[in-house]
Amino acid sequence: MLLLWVGLQPLQAQRSLTGRAVKMVDGDTFDLLAGGTVYRIRLAGIDCPERGQPYYREAKDALGSWCALGTLKVVYSSKDRNGRIVGDIYTTGGNYINQKLVEEGMAWHYTKYSSDQKLAAAERAARQGRRGLWKEAAPMAPWDWRRRGRK
Repeated sequence: MLLLWVGLQPLQAQRSLTGRAVKMVDGDTFDLLAGGTVYRIRLAGIDCPERGQPYYREAKDALGSWCALGTLKVVYSSKDRNGRIVGDIYTTGGNYINQKLVEEGMAWHYTKYSSDQKLAAAERAARQGRRGLWKEAAPMAPWDWRRRGRK
């Protein structure tokens, strides 16, 4: 029997952390206290307005409201270049916080790093419903804002 392994890539093991949010850094990053250790968590697949952009404070507050609901579960398989754990965040009630922020118009689906169809559909619905940052005539994506700031 001949097995062909061409094109297969090793799967990254998914891991999880369970704990409580102790600090909101911005709309898509927070600190999680789990097992006596504080971890910096970056929500996967989304990008929220940066400090100085419209809806920055609202996005940060929305994340804080979701995180305040109690114990959180972070499902992840990687860290970013800044050492933050990049993951999907769930409340004990099963709410997928990454998606909720996009649905509320507090975040963009970050298609450069995500092909999650739930996030794509949530952004389409938020745009159509003119929720949150989609009330603006021409909201600037955070990645464009950051690039503009580096020039």
